[in-house]
Amino acid sequence: MKTNLQKLIALGLCFTLAATTLAGCKETPTGKVVHDVSSATGSAITEEIVTGSALNDDSVTKKKSFKNLDGMDIKIGDWFTDGITLAARTDKFGKAQNNYWQGIEKQYHFTITRDALYSYSDALAGYVNAVMADTPLCDLYYLPPDAVCEPLLKGLMYDLSTLPEFDFSEEKWNPTVRELMSIGDGIWGMNPDNEPRSGIFYNKDMFKKAGIDKNEPYELQKRNQWTWDKFEEYCKRLTKDTDGDGKTNQYAMAGHSIQYLPLCAANNNATFVARGEDGRYKNMIASREFVDSMNWGVDMIKKGYFKPKPQGAVWNWYLAAFRDRDVAMITADVYQLPSFVTMDDEWGFVMFPYNEKNEKASNKTIPDENIVVMPSCFDRERAEKIAFAYDQYTEPVAGYTAKEQTLEQYYPQFMDECAVKETISMMLDEKHIQISHLPLMSEIDSGDFCYSVYAREKTPAKKIEELSSKWDETLATLNKRIEEFKAGK
Repeated sequence: MKTNLQKLIALGLCFTLAATTLAGCKETPTGKVVHDVSSATGSAITEEIVTGSALNDDSVTKKKSFKNLDGMDIKIGDWFTDGITLAARTDKFGKAQNNYWQGIEKQYHFTITRDALYSYSDALAGYVNAVMADTPLCDLYYLPPDAVCEPLLKGLMYDLSTLPEFDFSEEKWNPTVRELMSIGDGIWGMNPDNEPRSGIFYNKDMFKKAGIDKNEPYELQKRNQWTWDKFEEYCKRLTKDTDGDGKTNQYAMAGHSIQYLPLCAANNNATFVARGEDGRYKNMIASREFVDSMNWGVDMIKKGYFKPKPQGAVWNWYLAAFRDRDVAMITADVYQLPSFVTMDDEWGFVMFPYNEKNEKASNKTIPDENIVVMPSCFDRERAEKIAFAYDQYTEPVAGYTAKEQTLEQYYPQFMDECAVKETISMMLDEKHIQISHLPLMSEIDSGDFCYSVYAREKTPAKKIEELSSKWDETLATLNKRIEEFKAGK
């Protein structure tokens, strides 16, 4: 028998087992939402008046509250939970969260378990088959973004906006997922986690040897001066022939095409696919901002600042190149930290630089969040009970705001506080997030463009010409299907 606290809650949280409480770095909490539960009248359900929403202090939202879930065991499925026991955490936040979970399970008589119950490749087919057969394996499923559209349009997802237990204006809910999954009049997916994604990891020791202050990128980021021009200045100083043989053996940069080129676009206020106010998806790769960003990104490679991929190397070879001091900077996702976290050199983490010549551009990251969905085959009572338990389960721990709760997970993973207190904090701020709708598309992918352009097999202009008609047709078909879905056809 596995209880709630015997399963890892999020990918990468193994680092929190060694967490220590950060002193003097947290902002004063803005206050936890207050639940004023009406008096019991013998019914198993009461109503809560939730006042002072984290997003709007004037809002008042009614929620339904169950007093007793009668020992209900709620299963959450994903493909990445690794089973590390959260109950073993000894850091202040970890203990507080464990105590909170144990308390609500006892108070409302339920348990929640989370397991890797299916593989990434089986997630879509497994979900569709189970829900269509009315035999779901889980009460809540994590699905990759590109596995969401098909079951949604087949009517296999519960409209979460119809469940009064959820208030998606609350700060704890990931705003990117809320936006992505708000289709028609419904909200079909959610996520209580905010996972920071790609930025620039840089080697402070190599910066110092090149005559660059090791903390200057943080200072530039704070002053809104971390720009494309400054980035190229660094690249020139960090790309070297260190042994005098006439060949470059220290490079400024390395990365992966589908991390690097989308960041170039986002930091020039461009994107691959956008959704208009009418809810229709639109191909944006022919826009002037997109073209300019791709030309700039490729130009950095052509100038010799990027280390070429070694012959026969695995796709994530650049992580070892950073660890081994072959490159001074990489674009990488936060979840890739284990590949170089034990390196001897000191390193930092900042957002990707932006194009200062574009007045609409700013430092941006691109979330790529998994989506938590509920099978549509559940009856109303079960759906509401699941929603109530999950809403309680995802509440911020007393003494922490939702953002602080996320940040606490990352302090133990980084070498300096600035990486979390400044960079990760920015990545959780909506003004520094570019929402990409492309991950929802199962038939088109950023790799369609990025792989050959990054390898300089095709110019950006040529690849845009090749893809535009296909992408336009694919999106037109998707838009039609969504209109039919919204119309109930």
